Amino acid sequence: MKPAEIYANLGQEHVDAYYKELSGKEIRAVLKAGDSHSSVPSTAFTQAARRKVWRKRIDAEVSTRDNDKLALAFLIEWLLRHHREMLITYLDFLGVKHTQGETDEDFCESREPEKLREGVPVLLEQYPAHHVATYLLLVGHLQETHVYDQTPEVLTALGFDAGKAAAYVAAHIEEHGVARKKDAEDVASAS
Repeated sequence: MKPAEIYANLGQEHVDAYYKELSGKEIRAVLKAGDSHSSVPSTAFTQAARRKVWRKRIDAEVSTRDNDKLALAFLIEWLLRHHREMLITYLDFLGVKHTQGETDEDFCESREPEKLREGVPVLLEQYPAHHVATYLLLVGHLQETHVYDQTPEVLTALGFDAGKAAAYVAAHIEEHGVARKKDAEDVASAS
């Protein structure tokens, strides 16, 4: 799932909550990383007024222009600045070497899909469902794996009902095939 799709499926309430966690400096970094700008009208001289303008800009660019780069910057900034413990929990569960939840390892390639999915309930026991879904779907996007898009628990955590999750998984499998661990032949052909 692309970042703009994750953003859209989170719903306004969750996106607003994510936005409120970000500082003004973090929001400006998101806008810059998403190839947008942080300029505001001269009438927006308070922090609250600037934040309101920036919030509308982010939503408009992601929702109407499918700005995946901006959606990715927004979700990554929120995740790394405010929810790093969840990353640490998952990577520790998988036995992936990391530094405070960040790793260069393509662990979705080196771990079986079943092992990746075993971590979903571990995270859901400790963190809000939509946080878990945001994180795992971003990992799937960044590591180019279909595992999380084909895991109904991740989709229902994002806010899909069971029927919509099942239909999404079926359509995703039809389009991309069943998610599996990449073997040496796959890695060699990608090089």
